[in-house]
Amino acid sequence: MTEHNNRVTMSRENQEMLKKDTLPMRVLNILMDWIMDGKLRMGDKLNTEEIARQLGVSRMPIREALNSLEKMGLAESVPYVGTRLITLTQEDILEIYMMRRMLEPMVAEEACRKITEEDIVFLEQILDEYKEIVSNPELQAKEVHLINRKYHFTIYNISGMKRICGVIESLWDTLSFFKLIYGREFINDSEKVHNMIAEHESYITSLKRKDGETLKRQLQDNLESRILNISQNKDFYMI
Repeated sequence: MTEHNNRVTMSRENQEMLKKDTLPMRVLNILMDWIMDGKLRMGDKLNTEEIARQLGVSRMPIREALNSLEKMGLAESVPYVGTRLITLTQEDILEIYMMRRMLEPMVAEEACRKITEEDIVFLEQILDEYKEIVSNPELQAKEVHLINRKYHFTIYNISGMKRICGVIESLWDTLSFFKLIYGREFINDSEKVHNMIAEHESYITSLKRKDGETLKRQLQDNLESRILNISQNKDFYMI
């Protein structure tokens, strides 16, 4: 993969973010935003001094943020090269989806046992927000990814299975690149948008009924469908 120029301009929003939270976490959030916005791409080298110059901070918080990216599975340290963002292969993505297929139905089933009426109301509000976002003609892949993530983790966190939810979150982090590329295709396909809304509505129906077995099967089937599409499609970034 040809390395592209990853010099980016710091936005006012990023500058405001640097005034809050701990510095390494602020830097990490900005780097994640750049990944989500497509300003940083798979395989890009992350130059500590250059990023420090761009953000106007010292190299130490940059190093800590890069270490966090490595722990999240989004970056790797390469001898004689430095730190660079990972490049996901088709096999990598299949493996991650297989792990998701094992873990997410399990925590969703547990969430079904513990969900409250207030949780249902909140999920319906998120779904309404999702529908509004995907109906926007100025729709961005990042917005779809973030609202979808918010919806799923609202369900998963109800389970109270914090360790497993942490593992699932790291899998979603690692898939950020793939999700964004897929999302750019998704937002231009009205049938896929309709199907995704119906999928999310079906989860709420099962949660309202406290039907954990059905919810578990719905997630397994939907993730299995993703796995099948990835394995059959050579151009797997565009499914």
